[in-house]
Amino acid sequence: MCVRIVQLSDLHLYRDRKGVLAGVPTWATFHAVLDLVKRQQPDFDYVVLTGDLAQDEAKETYEMLRDTLGDWRDRCRIIPGNHDDRGNIRAVFPELFDSGTGPLTFVLRCGDWRVIGLDSRVPGETSGRIDSQQLQWLRRQLASARGCHVALFVHHPPTPINVAWLDKLGLNDAAEFLELVETSPQIKIICAGHVHQEFTGHIGQAVLYTTPSTSVQFAARNEKAFDTAQAGYRAVVLEEDSFRTEVHRLSELP
Repeated sequence: MCVRIVQLSDLHLYRDRKGVLAGVPTWATFHAVLDLVKRQQPDFDYVVLTGDLAQDEAKETYEMLRDTLGDWRDRCRIIPGNHDDRGNIRAVFPELFDSGTGPLTFVLRCGDWRVIGLDSRVPGETSGRIDSQQLQWLRRQLASARGCHVALFVHHPPTPINVAWLDKLGLNDAAEFLELVETSPQIKIICAGHVHQEFTGHIGQAVLYTTPSTSVQFAARNEKAFDTAQAGYRAVVLEEDSFRTEVHRLSELP
């Protein structure tokens, strides 16, 4: 069984469709990336949105996003970023989550794979954290997935990406999570967002990837700087005993 996943991250949308972040019209680039996905990945199985969906965190912005996703909604899974409001996401996408107030997570059972989404948002903070309760939940999911490969999606990268100012804003108190990954060889791939650029690293037997934003790109410099690279997305293909992944970018700014 082959499972095709599209990862979209760091949309930074506004209620105002003309809203601009660091000179980039975020709705325009988002629509352009969606058009690129439609051309390149017409038969994908799931689209995973890995946080920072609404720069203004407004319910109306999430409603506009829901309308824009259209018939993709049934194949959509969402985890929040630091620029998100859990309550508004839960209200606008009620079919994706329970009615409580806990973390926004998901589990997909895809043949030989389990695809798990984690919630690293900490209200009021730019950096993230996965608390002990969610780690216990993840342990239970891994135990129930014995014999399967596992792909994790999370907003904040759990290890440094060698960009000083961004590394200060990553996943805090990550030691327990990293130990769990290192001692869980069934975890093969971790896909993160937050840093608005490509990066590849390793945690135990897992490969960590970060994904470009659908809007603004950050440069791989120690001080905060923007990159001229174009917006994009990540495609992930999960096969029986392996995976492959590739980033695709727009050819020009809309």
